[in-house]
Amino acid sequence: MPSFRTSKIILVVDDELSLERLIKQRFRKQIKAKELEFIFVSNGFEALSLLEASPDVDLILTDIRMPEMDGLTLLDKIKKVDPTLKAVVVSAYDELKNIRTAMNRGAFDFLTKPIDFNDLEITINKTLGFVREVRDNQRQLQAAQEQLRYQAFYDALTGLLNRNGFIEQIEVCIHISQEQLSNRFAILFLNLDRYQVVKFTLGHGVGEELLKQTARRLESCMPQTAIIARVGSDEFAILLKDISDNQQASNIASAIHRALETPFVLEEVAVSSTVSIGIAHSSLEGLEPEDLLRAADTAMHYAVVQSKGSTAVFNPGMLAGAISRLELEADLQRAVFNEQLHLNYQPIFSLVDEQIVGFEALVRWRHKVRGMVSPAEFIPVAEETGLILSLGAWVLSEAMGCLRIWLEQFPNVRPLSMSVNLSGIQLSSPDLVMLIEELLAQFSLSGESLKLEITESMFMENAGAAGQLLAELKAKQIQFSIDDFGTGYSSLSYLHHLPIDTLKIDREFISGMVGDSKDFDIVKTIIALAHSLELDVVAEGIETQEQLNRLRELGCEYGQGFFFSKPLDVEAAGELLASFN
Repeated sequence: MPSFRTSKIILVVDDELSLERLIKQRFRKQIKAKELEFIFVSNGFEALSLLEASPDVDLILTDIRMPEMDGLTLLDKIKKVDPTLKAVVVSAYDELKNIRTAMNRGAFDFLTKPIDFNDLEITINKTLGFVREVRDNQRQLQAAQEQLRYQAFYDALTGLLNRNGFIEQIEVCIHISQEQLSNRFAILFLNLDRYQVVKFTLGHGVGEELLKQTARRLESCMPQTAIIARVGSDEFAILLKDISDNQQASNIASAIHRALETPFVLEEVAVSSTVSIGIAHSSLEGLEPEDLLRAADTAMHYAVVQSKGSTAVFNPGMLAGAISRLELEADLQRAVFNEQLHLNYQPIFSLVDEQIVGFEALVRWRHKVRGMVSPAEFIPVAEETGLILSLGAWVLSEAMGCLRIWLEQFPNVRPLSMSVNLSGIQLSSPDLVMLIEELLAQFSLSGESLKLEITESMFMENAGAAGQLLAELKAKQIQFSIDDFGTGYSSLSYLHHLPIDTLKIDREFISGMVGDSKDFDIVKTIIALAHSLELDVVAEGIETQEQLNRLRELGCEYGQGFFFSKPLDVEAAGELLASFN
């Protein structure tokens, strides 16, 4: 019923003409004050027609004996029109059998003729109060059901459909395409590539704002018929209905990439974030809604592996890779939590006197079935699944514990340092500083004994948070290296402003510096740049005496590579240290 109506409508169904005059006389004050409104009809047929045309009646007052449709038949019909509507029957004393029948058919109360208008007023008020309570309860129940449905099928943060709601829409499209073979659709599965970095760097609230702004941008560049959903913490899906051909989905994916190129402004910070997109077409026959969504998800992961911020279209050959990846994720999780990984240590030497000055800790995984799994294969998996935080904490603890043992066993070796690589997610974690503080205290190590290695691209993607974090750790005398320098971003301005101690030259340049003048010039320039900024240089991948000689000529201080030693397990590294003790 409309919320603006204040009067209660009472439908009087009786063929006694004098009753209308008596009721209007008795209730004239309530009618004038618009508290009550009476409508008079002469039989059940007229009453039913009125109810079907205008269902705003609050109470029915009906006689039993009437022409065309009697009151008992009307009672049966009322329940179908409005189950919350209640009727009061009016009958003579000699019709008690009819009154009993009326009550069995749903009448709320009864009055006898001649009507006592005091009783009528009391009965009307009582019945209206009951109807009001029933309808209020019904409205509350309906609102609760709508809220439950919203929660079940919509994402509260973005207002988009959630996974359940999206699956329901895919089911509708499958049904239509089965009836109309020319009707084609596609599913796009999107992963927000840098959501985890933003959340760890700027906080959960900013991460949520990124999701909301992403949702609005997606809405702005989609066809009106497209259905958008948030199907995971940093994942969206789009249902493109009635598309003309497969290329249309790829074109829309390109439009999405363009729409998200402009940085998001989150709490006055400009944040760039790309999406990786997987596409699955309805031409994949015989698949259920979950299967189609999973196919698009598989293609999205394929896109991530190929190049973040790209698009891939699903093909059945991807399934084998997806299954293998899922198995790898599960195996890696077990390996991390059951400490089935191990560290190797590659020595770092002084190029002046070829004495050991430290080690770089390198995580290794020997799988019982797969054999040695390359870090290039399992580190990205650890980053995507969030395992990198647990894995990184274990590496730091293991490496620093090992360094403590060596310092005690070999006191005559010059002061050693331990270099540990950080991932972008670790660099964005607010818990990193506390973790390192605890480990330094646990193993009684000074800050100078720990070197943390980050890449150029990693720093540039997390510049704001990285600068603050590096400053906090530098206050504890911890050292920092830029790993693989020269292979990432070309901007050098950050070297002036960050507490960097060392540049590590990528092995690619070292391997070509003897026979390729360009590589030699690059190495020479990097070393000169580092020295102008009072930074040390470590050359990676030294394999020949000639490379070593050229590096010495250029004034490179430190180096590592197979010319000196391959990465060693903990026992072999200890034996090497013993030979220098």
